[in-house]
Formats: sequence, structure tokens, C-alpha cells
Amino acid sequence: MNINNWRLWLGIGISVLFLLLLAYNVDLNEIATSLAEANYLYAVPAIGLYFVAVYFRSIRWRFLLSPLATVPVNRLYPVVVIGYMANNLMPARLGELVRSYYLERRENVSGSSALATIAIERVYDGVTLLAFAAISAPILLLLGMFDGASEAYRTTAIALAIGVVGLFLTALAVLTFATFPWFLRLLDLALRAVPSVIRPKARHLAISFIGGLSVLSSPRKHLAVFALSLPVWLLEGAMYFLISYSFGIDSYFDSFWILLLAMLLLTATSNLASALPTSVGGIGPFELAAQQTLVVLGVGASVGAVYAGFLHVIALWLPVNLVGLVLLWKQNLSLRGLADAPPKASAESPRGYGGRLPIASEDTP
Repeated sequence: MNINNWRLWLGIGISVLFLLLLAYNVDLNEIATSLAEANYLYAVPAIGLYFVAVYFRSIRWRFLLSPLATVPVNRLYPVVVIGYMANNLMPARLGELVRSYYLERRENVSGSSALATIAIERVYDGVTLLAFAAISAPILLLLGMFDGASEAYRTTAIALAIGVVGLFLTALAVLTFATFPWFLRLLDLALRAVPSVIRPKARHLAISFIGGLSVLSSPRKHLAVFALSLPVWLLEGAMYFLISYSFGIDSYFDSFWILLLAMLLLTATSNLASALPTSVGGIGPFELAAQQTLVVLGVGASVGAVYAGFLHVIALWLPVNLVGLVLLWKQNLSLRGLADAPPKASAESPRGYGGRLPIASEDTP
């Protein structure tokens, strides 16, 4: 990573800002006590569940890539791990580019088409998390779990929820419309604003990207992507659930089922908060969203902060980074080398629209 990269420093600054907000109402003595009394044995199976969730991410990615190439899950798994490691260590989610270029290098799949499948992943991650929130939040509200929140807090939460729903639904609509043949006419109109020197290359990359979206060509395939996203996030939610017992979060809830709903909501809020490419590795927004979710549900601010920090940094961030770095070392690769690698220019037109991508001339009106 280049230390002079402005994106890096911007990401670090945003992470620091959110961490300062997180620390505003915490008690250091309570944090020290929570860390001393925590039962870390729960973290072992929890981390194992995370890597199982990554395996299901690989299964989902194989389905998304199926119109482009047939890649076994066992070959996709290390690519996914390295991509998530790169996302954790690089600003602005540049790990997504690393993953697409690395796949291109290993499997001869167009990097821009692979990047399109990753965009689908991100959108459906958001849709799945919104579904979790839509299930858990109303039930917790009916049970009186949000009674301690102020009216202003509730209003802000509702406004943010509406904004997030609108953002993901808009992204899903745009990606879906891009699979329609008439979208190429709009693309050619838009490319008229691009200098003619780079227009052919820009058009080729755009068409290659669109080719990676062809899995969204039918409602049945949309449903399949959503179904494949469920085990990914249910397993990660189970990880959050297990670690809640490490820090006694379960003692704040009257029953197993309420705790389960609380963790389902926390899985949604913490990951949606860190979805935008702002901070480095989501550090800061994730912790603050997780802590505030727990505070609204009646958990102490200090306990919520130490739980969120341990969950994100020790259970989610550190293990996948270590495994990713080992995989890079075993294959004689470097993160910087993958990040700086330009995509190959494929001589073939990418497959899309069910294998019938219409290639219009640049002068198509």
C-alpha cells in the first residue's frame, strides 16, 4: 500500500472519527473488566463458522460466474479469502478489484465481468441484511425492546433505513436493467461523451462488465442468488450469537429467542453501516453501529463497545487476514502486485444476455 495514497488516509481518518464516537460514553474500567471476565472459548467455533460462511460465499460466486466459466468451489475459495483480506487492508474496498484481477489471473475469466458478479454479491448482501432487519426489528419493537430509545433516535433510524432500502433497491434495479439488450443503446449514447481515443476500450470494458450481470436475466435467478445469500449471513449471524455469550450479552435479554432476534438485527445494522467504501476494513462504522444497536436494546455502552471491537477485529478481521496472507505467500504473490495488476484485454466478447450479447457498432443511435 502506498502511504501517500489519499484514499488510505481518508479511510483511516473516517475510522478514527467513528472510533472516537464509539469511545464517547464508555468506561475504561468496565471495558477492562469485560475483557478480563470474558469466556473466549466461544470465539473458537465462532471463527470456524466464519470460514464456513466464506465457503458458502464461494458457492454463491460459482453460481454468479456460471454464465462466464465453470470454476470449482475449491479454486474459488482461496480467491474469496484473499479478496476479503485485501478489503480489510486496503481503502475504498479495493479488495474487490484484487479479487476480480486475481480470478482473471487464475481462471482466465474477464476481470471486468468478474467485478460485475462481485457487484451482484454486494447488492444481494445488502438485500439479505435488509430482510434480516425487516424480520427482527418489528418483533423486537412489539416486545418493547426499543422503549428506551428517544423519539429523535427512532426518527433518525427510520430515515436511515428508508435511505438504505432505496439505495440497495436502486442498485439492484440498475444491475438488472443492464442485462436487457436495449441497455446497449443507452451505453452507446453515453459513450459519445467519452473521447474517441479511449472510446473503444471503454466500450469493451463496459460490455465485459455487463456480460458478468447475465445471471440476473430472470426472476428465478434473482431468487436463486437470494437463496444462496441466506446461509452466508445466517452463519455469520450465528458467529455473532456465539460471541455474545463470551461477553455476557445474553444476560441482558429475557430469552434465547429475543437474543437471537437481537443478533439478527445487529448482523444487519453493523454490516450495512460498513457497506459503503469509506473506512479501512469497515473499522469504526461497524463497531459504532453494533454498539448503538446493543445500547438501544438495553445493553451497556461499554459492554457493547468491547463486544463489537472483539467481534470485528479479533473474530472477523484478524483470522481471514492471516489466512489470506499465508495463501499469498504460498503462491509467491504480493498484495501490492495484485492491486497494481491491470486487467487483461480479452480478445473475445464476453458472454451475456444468456450467451447472446448484441454487439452494436459505436455509431449505433
